[in-house]
Amino acid sequence: MPEELNWEKEAVARAQKDPKQFGVLYEYYFPKIYNYISYRLRNQQLAEDITADIFLKAFDNLDKFQWRNRSFACWLYTIARNQVVDYFRDKDFVPVEDSFLESIPDEENPEQLVVEKDLRKQWLDLIKTLSPAQQDVLLLRFQQGLKLKEIAAILSKNEGAIKALLFRGLKSLRKNIEEGGLEL
Repeated sequence: MPEELNWEKEAVARAQKDPKQFGVLYEYYFPKIYNYISYRLRNQQLAEDITADIFLKAFDNLDKFQWRNRSFACWLYTIARNQVVDYFRDKDFVPVEDSFLESIPDEENPEQLVVEKDLRKQWLDLIKTLSPAQQDVLLLRFQQGLKLKEIAAILSKNEGAIKALLFRGLKSLRKNIEEGGLEL
């Protein structure tokens, strides 16, 4: 990770001096931010639009970014999370788009494809039962692979609170799996 942080610092410094260099950061972080947003919103078109907005905000404010106990990646995830929170604040209902569930790569075995699609839907349904904060922590930790310290910075909480949210979220998932008789 230290090499990645050094690369990130150098890439940000170049982009702050020359905005044309922002493309390197965009290419590297776009898939990560998009995946996080798409899991939170479960709508491919909306995820694409909001991810584009996130990178536009990051580009417009790149000169204001400073290394204060958080990485550029944490800063991007913070912007992303705030965009999702703003979106949900303005909406009463977010439909789950069927095409989101169909993003599993095609397999030669159609039966396997059906099983994987069903399994993914069950996981999404289980994750939706958690609080928004628990969903954020689980997605940032397990889908995005972020460390607890990074998640704490993104969510503006201390590491103890993040550990508690992670523990409670996993406990709730386990309970829901056992009660539902699911075999995940």
